[in-house]
Amino acid sequence: MAKKPKKPFRTLAVRYNGDCPRTSIFTIDDDIGDWIDPCYDAIVWNEFSVYGIPDTETDMDKVLNDDFESAVTIGDIFGCHISKALIINLGEDPYVVCDDENADLEAMYSVLREHEEDFEYLDFYDNIYYIHEIELHAEYQNLGYEKILLQQLPAIIVRSLHVFPSLLLYYPRPTRYDEKERDEEAEAILRHRLNYRMQNILKSEHNGNISLFPPKREVPLSEINRYLGRRNPGDVVPEANRNQEIYRLYKSVGFKEIGNTGWLFKIISSIYTKDGLNH
Repeated sequence: MAKKPKKPFRTLAVRYNGDCPRTSIFTIDDDIGDWIDPCYDAIVWNEFSVYGIPDTETDMDKVLNDDFESAVTIGDIFGCHISKALIINLGEDPYVVCDDENADLEAMYSVLREHEEDFEYLDFYDNIYYIHEIELHAEYQNLGYEKILLQQLPAIIVRSLHVFPSLLLYYPRPTRYDEKERDEEAEAILRHRLNYRMQNILKSEHNGNISLFPPKREVPLSEINRYLGRRNPGDVVPEANRNQEIYRLYKSVGFKEIGNTGWLFKIISSIYTKDGLNH
């Protein structure tokens, strides 16, 4: 019996050569799909460049052929697609995966979980799109482009990402924070811990014992969340801290607020409706 030839490579890489190249790397001994990462494969960040095109047929044909020489960059859309169905299929908790990704998505899913009853069938929304920001250059703001882009966004996502976004979410950043107070408080705590450790190191010369941590104390979950950058259940955005102009813009195209959390959502039933599904 002829001896099987030895494989020259134990590791293979398969590169997707689409608009957003992604590479799958695995060894010949890996279990099937064992190298899948929920954060990397179920949460896909993307950026869209927004252009203005002169109203001539020639210029439009050029852009359709990926020639943007005559087009004018007027802004960007930045966000991410979260495949909740894929996360669950991989045996993971959507909240945990979002928390692992970053503080914005942790806050987003915390709000969804806390207000699950407001969505009736939250499990139905398999594809969530989180809008991080729609930013237009100063000279193109307040001309109505933002509203048009928000209305067209579901169709843009379908064309670009090949998924139907059943739920859009956006969090208008508060107009002011108490970050300075938080930073000063955190600095004071760190200074206290550092001093405590140094005192114990000096004392160790006499008794040989070193205690690197202050005496144990019960730390409330709310305090832990605060220093980890997580949202606390029940957190709301005071009216005085809201950019009312942004709220009016999003609500004008069918977005609604989730409780008093400051988070805005829009359920999409069809890419052909301006206001989505009124709920």
